[in-house]
Amino acid sequence: MTGRQRRAGGSVLVGLGLATAGFHVAPPQPLTDEEQGGVAAYIDDGQVVVDWLPHARLNRAALATAVAGADGTHGTDGVRYWAVRRAMDTALGTILAGFRYPTRSRPDSRFGHIIEQAPTTPDV
Repeated sequence: MTGRQRRAGGSVLVGLGLATAGFHVAPPQPLTDEEQGGVAAYIDDGQVVVDWLPHARLNRAALATAVAGADGTHGTDGVRYWAVRRAMDTALGTILAGFRYPTRSRPDSRFGHIIEQAPTTPDV
């Protein structure tokens, strides 16, 4: 089994583990109008990344608010978007740590977690 296959299998196992904890496992971005948000476990630059994706409606509402308020202020939808992102990222990090996945923050983003070593078996 190649390293790439192990990482792909690791992202599936992480997603399955989080699903058993009650999370909706979403497909990787971009989300379409019909798709809900949730946990996304995927491969990015050869690493297993786990992130929380808000519902597409919240994304659109926050984007529309940001475009309308180009002065840097956030309307209600923008505040909701950032509140959900921060809370769910914190919760996800806590759960990953509880499942004993060694993680680190993504250097290019404020959100998401990189699994240091892809699991070979579910730990739930």
